[in-house]
Amino acid sequence: MRLFIRVVCFFAIFFIPPVQASDLQRCKAQNLDSFKACERLASGNNPDGQFGLGLLFLEGNGVKEDYQKSFELMHKASMQGHAAAQFQVGQAHVNGQGVKQNFEEAYAWFLVSKENGNSIASRGIDFMESKNLIKKSKMNAITQRANDIYASTSNKKGFQYDDTESSQNVSSLAEYCDMVMPTVDSVITYKKYGKPQSEARQLMIGMTDKEAIKMMNGVINWVWSTNVPVSEMSRYFKNKCLGQSKEISFMFP
Repeated sequence: MRLFIRVVCFFAIFFIPPVQASDLQRCKAQNLDSFKACERLASGNNPDGQFGLGLLFLEGNGVKEDYQKSFELMHKASMQGHAAAQFQVGQAHVNGQGVKQNFEEAYAWFLVSKENGNSIASRGIDFMESKNLIKKSKMNAITQRANDIYASTSNKKGFQYDDTESSQNVSSLAEYCDMVMPTVDSVITYKKYGKPQSEARQLMIGMTDKEAIKMMNGVINWVWSTNVPVSEMSRYFKNKCLGQSKEISFMFP
């Protein structure tokens, strides 16, 4: 009897049709046979299925094109931390497909997608900056929005920024300038090695303190707009800090 049970269990384990794996493969194929497979996965709240089905509706591949359904599915997958879907949510906001056009919301979703490992999101960020679709005055709010999105996605938590030290916690201006220079130097390094401004802004993901976000935005904008040679930026900036220069007024709350 025990032998019979073991044999039955063996066949049960090794001969159950791999329905989920097959559906996932069919869904990822994105062809005329993908719709049912993606639909089954999506109905089970599978983010890959939601993303795949969203692509089918977006492109009208084997199904009638429907931007609104595509956006809804992409958003569901995005809230489960699906980086590619997060990029598509950003794209939808750029193009106004399935949702009202909103460049600031698009930029925030691109930031989140990139933070979750999707390098393609950098293209969206670079495109928006090259077309001047984002006002610098809005970056504080956009960064906060990106952090809120990142923290609300499934199994994701925004990086914690230690803002316990500020200019009010140090005993002198010199100590304050010494304290902030490592952060300033990290931004300068991005410029030194030819990295785009958008990558430097990733340093702000996780920041919650409004003054800290304001300062970081100020540093990034200054580094990319000043005519000071990169090799001289660090020394120049520190001197301006010690002199409380209006040129870097963003450093002083």
